[in-house]
Amino acid sequence: MNRLVFIEKGQAVTDSLTVAEVFGKEHNKVLRDIRTQMEYAGEEFSLSNFGQRTYQNSRNQEMPKIDMTEDAFALVVMSYNTKEAVQMKIKFIQEFKRIKEQLHRQFAVPTSFAEALRLAADLQEENERNKPKVEAHDKFISGENYQKVGQVAKVLGIGRNKLFAFLRENKIFMGDNTPYQQFIDRGYFVVKEKPIEMGSQVINKPQTYVTAKGVDYIHKLLGKKTA
Repeated sequence: MNRLVFIEKGQAVTDSLTVAEVFGKEHNKVLRDIRTQMEYAGEEFSLSNFGQRTYQNSRNQEMPKIDMTEDAFALVVMSYNTKEAVQMKIKFIQEFKRIKEQLHRQFAVPTSFAEALRLAADLQEENERNKPKVEAHDKFISGENYQKVGQVAKVLGIGRNKLFAFLRENKIFMGDNTPYQQFIDRGYFVVKEKPIEMGSQVINKPQTYVTAKGVDYIHKLLGKKTA
């Protein structure tokens, strides 16, 4: 799972893609929910709490997504009331609190030597907490935009065939070892047509590549399954 809350322009936000992934909804439906609430909330609130942005989908097309402050997030997910959804709301609330505390520490000015030492210790602790994420990306991404599944399997310490089987069992890959569209839309994979010569014919065979975001997702999913 991607980070629930992140820092954008000096404030804690989440976005429509993250909400769609976590709550198991189609991204276009989450965008619809957000735009409905923006209309209801009015221009002043919307300008302060929602941010229109774009991302590149698997076809390298610019697609819309929307950033949300904590207040905007609460407004949008208010109607998501299954037991699982409520548990995820709690996780978002906790993460918003943590990120806002992190921002406060970053911009706070110590008024004594003791406060300066405490701030340094807090920041070091935060760096240590985030270190596994940084190391994961450094380990898997070698300057190329995408990795083949076999390469990812190697650095994750799992056999190529075992990784394909794992992804099929978890309903991420289909029977032909290509990802379901929802995982392409989330930015985890890219599928490209690779020309293959078959006698006198040339056919296009789909080749699956894993993005940096996808490697991190698989790494965390494997950790959960083996924990």
